[in-house]
Amino acid sequence: MKTLLALAWFGTLLLLCQTVAAQPELVLEPELDNIFSRLQQYEPLNVIIETDLKRLRKERNNEKWQPATFKIMVGDSVAFEKAVKVATRGNMRKKTCDFPPVKIRFFEEKPYNDSIADINQLKLVVNCRYSEADEQLVVLEYLAYELYNLLTEESFRVKSASVKFVTPGRKRPDMDGKAFFIESEKEMASRLGGRPLKPRIITPRIMDSVSFARMSVFQYMIGNTDWGVYTRHNLKVVGTAESKVIPVPYDFDYAGLVAADYAVPSPDIKVNSVRERYFLGMCQSAELYQQVIDEFLAKKEQILAHCENAHDLNYGSRKDALYYLNEFFSILEDPEKVKKELLENCNRRVRSD
Repeated sequence: MKTLLALAWFGTLLLLCQTVAAQPELVLEPELDNIFSRLQQYEPLNVIIETDLKRLRKERNNEKWQPATFKIMVGDSVAFEKAVKVATRGNMRKKTCDFPPVKIRFFEEKPYNDSIADINQLKLVVNCRYSEADEQLVVLEYLAYELYNLLTEESFRVKSASVKFVTPGRKRPDMDGKAFFIESEKEMASRLGGRPLKPRIITPRIMDSVSFARMSVFQYMIGNTDWGVYTRHNLKVVGTAESKVIPVPYDFDYAGLVAADYAVPSPDIKVNSVRERYFLGMCQSAELYQQVIDEFLAKKEQILAHCENAHDLNYGSRKDALYYLNEFFSILEDPEKVKKELLENCNRRVRSD
């Protein structure tokens, strides 16, 4: 049995490496270049999206693309304008939110180069509902992405924005609030010197052990159990030229750090609230986990300072986030708690040894 498993593991890894090597070189559209990099040039980033909002909401479960106009505003002037397509995304948020997250295509119906389709399609996270509390959820989820950026480049970059949705022919916006854009999967993979992988079979065993351990401890830090390896649930997988397979997490609205009112823990996990941490990392050596824990402890002050200085957080959200993060670091600084909460509570179904 062990021999068969080893052969299956080797075959999967070989297939992933061949997939990376077979990918064509990425060529960007000269006119558009990289839209995420363009967005990063503006501070603050003020965006107007003109589209039929009523239709977008009505078609939320179908994810149908509809035409829109995307504008970047500097004062009262339009600094950038592009005809785009928009559609809803996010399975749970489509069911519970007045306005679910959207995805935006910054390319024509049939671009001259298929690689543009992925690199210039961005996700946009907006307010779930029209309230200050829900706006804070956007800011907290944005914070989660930024904290992972501090820990590793193997992460999605994000760009905060003020976004207005306006129905053509109307002057007043239908929706106006804080939001953020997420770097495209292909751009993220290209930045890491690799390619997105979407194999039928994926297990933690074929992933880079340090990358997987770091990602798992990060998910524990923010109190997120809404992810899975085998189904690639809220995980993207990147294969690099060095044959490393890297997991990159996204969608943190179910994290305890965010604590969205609609977030509930999985019935498979024995916790009563998403605020309760539960470690889903696979069982690896204590030495490897200590290496990763040392990375987190070395970044402790930077992480806490970043949270403290997040200007869009209100007093209550900042205080709560700092308490939650300090609670995490108090665990890492206690070897007995590390042993109990992480090493002895690891997922033995995916042992690496």
